[in-house]
Amino acid sequence: MRGPGAALHVRLLGLRADEPSRVDRVLSRTLFAEGATTAKCTVRTQPPGERPYFPLHEAGLSAADVLEFWRRRDFDLNVPPGAGNCVFCFMKGTVTLVDLATRRDVRRRGGTPTDIGWWSDFERRHLRTAPRRDGEGESRFGFFGVNSATFADLADGQVEANGRYANGTPACDCTD
Repeated sequence: MRGPGAALHVRLLGLRADEPSRVDRVLSRTLFAEGATTAKCTVRTQPPGERPYFPLHEAGLSAADVLEFWRRRDFDLNVPPGAGNCVFCFMKGTVTLVDLATRRDVRRRGGTPTDIGWWSDFERRHLRTAPRRDGEGESRFGFFGVNSATFADLADGQVEANGRYANGTPACDCTD
């Protein structure tokens, strides 16, 4: 339910104490969803009624604490350093994605988003073209903008070091 009668609910997020800017961003979105209108409250995607809670942040736990937790277990999630939960998410930026695509410690599971080939296939299926404004050929619209690198390019190690999305895309609302 949306609006002032939205059902109140708690959302547990695994943001750590060493990620205060991410926690602040979620809290700012919550303020906006509840009707705040300050300059910091501009992202309109937070569900009304949501009450985010950050147990790791509240407990003062950092990335090192999380790694230590997993070292004491008899199994590991095998998330490579710097890869995060969504290994090849386009929000990471093209330079990081090329690095991840070439790293041997990044486990790839074909046919899933943990494989850059999955992203390449997905982008290829949804890539759009349109006539160029100057009438000379077509423009290609992919994850990284008009006529920019594609996931297939990144999988081949091709990246513009100073491209528009070299260091990440505009702030997203994901909290993984």
